[in-house]
Amino acid sequence: MDEVLRAQARQFETGRRRQPLKTQRIVFLVVAAAAPLAAMMGNLPIALGRGNGAGTPGAYLFAGLVLLLFAIGYAAMSRRVVNSGAFYTYVARGLGRPPGVAAAFVALLAYISFTFGMAAFFGYVVDAMLTTIGVPGPWLAYSVAGLLAIAWLGYRSIDLSSRILGILMIAEVAVLAIFDVSVLLSRGAAALPFDAFAPQTVFVPGLGVSLMFAFTSFVGFESAALYGEEARDPRRSVPVATYAAVLLIGTFYLLTAWITVGAIPRETLAARTASDGGMLIYKLLVHYSGETVAGVTALLLCTSVLASYLALHNAASRYIFVLARDRLLPAPLGRFHPRRYAPSNASLLVSGLTALSLIALGVTQLDPYRAGMPVLIGFGTLGIVLLQALAGFAIVAYFVRRRGAGIGTLIAASLGAVGLSLATALATLNFDLLTTSQLAWVPWLPLVYLLAMLAGVAYALRLRRAQPKLYDALAQSDLRTDSARRAHTVPTRYDGSWCIVGGGPCGLLAARAFKLAGIPYEQFERHADVGGIWDLDNPGSSMYESAHFISSKYTSGFYGMPMPDQFPDYPSHRQILSYIRDFADTYGLRSAIRFGVEVRDAQPLGEGACDGWRVTLSTGETRVYRGLVCANGVTWHPNRPQYPGLDQFAGEVRHTVDYRSADALRGRRVLIIGAGNSGVDIACDAARHAQSAVISLRRGYHFIPKHIFGVPTDVFLAGGVHPPDGVVIPDDPQKMMAALVGDLTRYGLPAPDHQVMESHPIMNSQILHYLAHGDLRAQGEVRSFTRDGVIFADGTQECFDLVLFATGYEYRIPYLDERLFTWKQGHPELYLNIFHRQLQGLAVVGFVEFASAGYQRFDEIAQMAAMDACLMQSPREGDAWRAMKAEHRPNLRGEMQYIDSPRHANYVDVRVYRRVLAEIRERFGWPDPDHGLYEGLRARDGTASRVPAAA
Repeated sequence: MDEVLRAQARQFETGRRRQPLKTQRIVFLVVAAAAPLAAMMGNLPIALGRGNGAGTPGAYLFAGLVLLLFAIGYAAMSRRVVNSGAFYTYVARGLGRPPGVAAAFVALLAYISFTFGMAAFFGYVVDAMLTTIGVPGPWLAYSVAGLLAIAWLGYRSIDLSSRILGILMIAEVAVLAIFDVSVLLSRGAAALPFDAFAPQTVFVPGLGVSLMFAFTSFVGFESAALYGEEARDPRRSVPVATYAAVLLIGTFYLLTAWITVGAIPRETLAARTASDGGMLIYKLLVHYSGETVAGVTALLLCTSVLASYLALHNAASRYIFVLARDRLLPAPLGRFHPRRYAPSNASLLVSGLTALSLIALGVTQLDPYRAGMPVLIGFGTLGIVLLQALAGFAIVAYFVRRRGAGIGTLIAASLGAVGLSLATALATLNFDLLTTSQLAWVPWLPLVYLLAMLAGVAYALRLRRAQPKLYDALAQSDLRTDSARRAHTVPTRYDGSWCIVGGGPCGLLAARAFKLAGIPYEQFERHADVGGIWDLDNPGSSMYESAHFISSKYTSGFYGMPMPDQFPDYPSHRQILSYIRDFADTYGLRSAIRFGVEVRDAQPLGEGACDGWRVTLSTGETRVYRGLVCANGVTWHPNRPQYPGLDQFAGEVRHTVDYRSADALRGRRVLIIGAGNSGVDIACDAARHAQSAVISLRRGYHFIPKHIFGVPTDVFLAGGVHPPDGVVIPDDPQKMMAALVGDLTRYGLPAPDHQVMESHPIMNSQILHYLAHGDLRAQGEVRSFTRDGVIFADGTQECFDLVLFATGYEYRIPYLDERLFTWKQGHPELYLNIFHRQLQGLAVVGFVEFASAGYQRFDEIAQMAAMDACLMQSPREGDAWRAMKAEHRPNLRGEMQYIDSPRHANYVDVRVYRRVLAEIRERFGWPDPDHGLYEGLRARDGTASRVPAAA
């Protein structure tokens, strides 16, 4: 989701607001998942007793450093990729979708088995604590109580969970701090034996065991990325939370392990750890901190396990949510709760599966400590460490392929990946020790992950063959903008200049992009001023008096220059024209435009336009340019259909391109043919001013209101605004529109034959008002014309004085030979709907259709045109780019099935399209446009930077 849009959307919240996670709360979630107190009391004694003994602090230091190196790459990845899928998404982005699905299967097994184990562990720990004070009870009852608490918290907003986890985390860290301080006060400098880090102490037999337990003690720190979609500022929060978690956990682990070694005389360390076992830390607490602190510690051990259980439950829920959203699991599991913005369905599934696991342990009457809990927790731990290693290599591959990180980040991430591979190997080879189980089949359990990975790869390959659109949609994520990125190759000079045709919004955006990049250009506008179709005085403009923007001001402004606050939600054409002209002045774009000059002809020179473009102007001049940017717009050449008898019709026939105001409708019987946005607007004009008004539709359409609960519709849908308290609406757009608009056939309209998002949105609910009041009537398709009217497809006949064709426009570039293009349903076939695949230097801005506000999307396209111009000057990068333009055929529609019509021939799914453009810009190191990219171009004191001249 666009973070700027989400921030704008918050002002419209009227009901209970979803509280996005702040950085410190993500830290609480992450540290709680690692359960520092439980990790120290459970893992440290085993590492001391079966590992390298007094050298164990060195193992924790090594593990902390390796994970800090991994965190550098992990944080860099999280700054770029936002998705709740974390490891699944990162592995897919770095190593490909088949390994990504393999990682997804591993993640499901690991986090769910870990959750099962923690549910049983909680009951066991509570039972053990109560038994020490003479209140024994059934462990299963305590586990069920913990399950009910976790199920309730997991179902609700993560904000509540983070508050509770924060309190519990602070308490358990405080206990470890009290223990550390108590030993320091008691033993002084002897509590910190520096020889614990001496090579002869660290590098002894058993080091591998200590390293294994050191690495596994950190399990959970990696979960920060899971909350990226729920964070207030994920670009900052996820990296900061990851670093904070590693440093906080690592510092306490290292200090506690070091002080524990110092708390026990060296000559008795082995015997003490062997005799005390899992009670070692507790008995040391009693000795150094007193019975009271030890008692509090016993209580906090329970809450530590509960906190870890909750954090792991949340992590498992989010993996299920993401996999269901990608349709690897049933779709209902991939839906947020409509009010709590939590993956509640996924959470319920995890709770249900956990309940079944507890029932199984209860029915079989197995000892949870010996038969279930350690194996489940150990199995989950191995899977998470394996995922960390896979993610480490994926992060390296991602940034190497895109050259999107510095050498320091790559080295750190590579070392982290190697270190985590070592941890995976150690955990696999010592799996029976990790699980503290003597069962004969336990050492073979790691093979389950191998089978899961093979199954994941096989499933992904089957999807690629049988359901390619679903396969393409796997592990997709929004890429955060990076306007600070700099091109890999920046030309010091250009071997020519570029010609930009058109002074409307697209032409101005192209000019600003070229100006920012320092690319020399000249711009031509045949009219006397900028504004394009929004200028009623521009000959051929399709604008009319009642026209307003169909997207709201909140989503429609230019990058770097939002629409003024005083504008209404949906500005008028006069306000838009004023805004466009202010834009041109703000960025000093007028000086490079030749007004009143039309481009009459443009021809490629040399094979593939390798020698540039010859441009002929209306002044008679002929000029040669290195490249040509066509930004002449698409609503200038009306599509005028032919009907039987049309030439005999005695009334007036117009296309809406010629319509200006309701004066042309007064006192007349008016028929509007077509139901695009302009056709529906004019039908509403006719309903108010004509003697009678009829709208003819060939098919049914969805009519989308411009406001939902008083909020502009595009903001409500894209910004995640909640409905008022007590109101629940479906999150599926089809069901939502059905609930808000109702049955359209009641108004005499044909039922839509497609889903809401499968055609261009008709943003108008006024038409329903006029249909309901009889001021406007709907009819089916026109079969033929008579002298005084038309005959409709149902055989009815009606008389009209004026027929307006709202039948769209033909896509034309009048100054280019049509034979230069391959055409599909009246649209030129272009790479990304921007570039000619063979003719170099030719870019078209504005020939793509999508269900979204246009100006920021056209800005992204303009940046692509500027990137193309830049890469033409680089032999190495240019060859790669030319090959991509010729051969790359990305799926720009995702899983959408748009209706089969000329209007939708160039239609794309806007999220998929933006993602593809962003990935290509990242591949070549080109900046993403955002609100800060163009700040240096803004005119101040009446001056602005000038357009560079060609060399």
